[in-house]
Amino acid sequence: MTGEQNLNLIRQIEEHRGFLLTVLSQNPVLRARAEPRIRQLLEPLPPEPTPESGAGPDVP
Repeated sequence: MTGEQNLNLIRQIEEHRGFLLTVLSQNPVLRARAEPRIRQLLEPLPPEPTPESGAGPDVP
Protein backbone atom coordinates (compact mmCIF):
# COMPACT_ATOMS: atom_id res chain seq x y z
CA MET A 1 0.00 0.00 0.00
CA THR A 2 1.13 3.50 -0.68
CA GLY A 3 1.16 6.22 1.94
CA GLU A 4 -1.86 7.83 0.29
CA GLN A 5 -3.81 4.55 0.39
CA ASN A 6 -2.94 4.12 4.05
CA LEU A 7 -4.12 7.63 4.84
CA ASN A 8 -7.40 7.06 2.99
CA LEU A 9 -7.92 3.80 4.89
CA ILE A 10 -7.29 5.52 8.22
CA ARG A 11 -9.80 8.23 7.31
CA GLN A 12 -12.42 5.64 6.40
CA ILE A 13 -11.84 3.78 9.66
CA GLU A 14 -12.23 7.02 11.65
CA GLU A 15 -15.49 7.84 9.82
CA HIS A 16 -16.88 4.37 10.55
CA ARG A 17 -15.73 4.54 14.16
CA GLY A 18 -17.44 7.90 14.60
CA PHE A 19 -20.64 6.56 13.07
CA LEU A 20 -20.67 3.51 15.33
CA LEU A 21 -19.99 5.55 18.45
CA THR A 22 -22.80 7.94 17.50
CA VAL A 23 -25.26 5.09 16.96
CA LEU A 24 -24.28 3.42 20.23
CA SER A 25 -24.52 6.66 22.17
CA GLN A 26 -28.06 7.24 20.87
CA ASN A 27 -29.37 3.70 21.36
CA PRO A 28 -29.36 2.41 24.96
CA VAL A 29 -30.27 -1.14 23.90
CA LEU A 30 -27.26 -1.42 21.60
CA ARG A 31 -25.04 0.28 24.17
CA ALA A 32 -26.07 -2.27 26.82
CA ARG A 33 -25.14 -5.12 24.48
CA ALA A 34 -21.79 -3.63 23.47
CA GLU A 35 -18.51 -5.02 24.75
CA PRO A 36 -17.27 -3.43 27.99
CA ARG A 37 -14.36 -1.70 26.23
CA ILE A 38 -16.79 -0.09 23.78
CA ARG A 39 -19.13 1.05 26.58
CA GLN A 40 -16.12 2.59 28.29
CA LEU A 41 -15.55 4.80 25.23
CA LEU A 42 -19.04 6.22 25.67
CA GLU A 43 -18.64 7.13 29.34
CA PRO A 44 -18.02 10.80 30.10
CA LEU A 45 -14.46 11.73 30.96
CA PRO A 46 -13.70 12.65 34.57
CA PRO A 47 -13.20 16.37 35.16
CA GLU A 48 -9.65 17.61 34.82
CA PRO A 49 -7.91 18.37 38.10
CA THR A 50 -7.56 22.02 38.99
CA PRO A 51 -4.80 23.69 41.00
CA GLU A 52 -7.39 24.44 43.70
CA SER A 53 -8.17 20.74 44.14
CA GLY A 54 -4.55 20.00 44.93
CA ALA A 55 -4.46 17.33 42.24
CA GLY A 56 -2.35 17.42 39.17
CA PRO A 57 1.15 16.76 37.97
CA ASP A 58 4.00 17.08 40.44
CA VAL A 59 5.93 19.88 38.81
CA PRO A 60 8.49 21.76 40.88
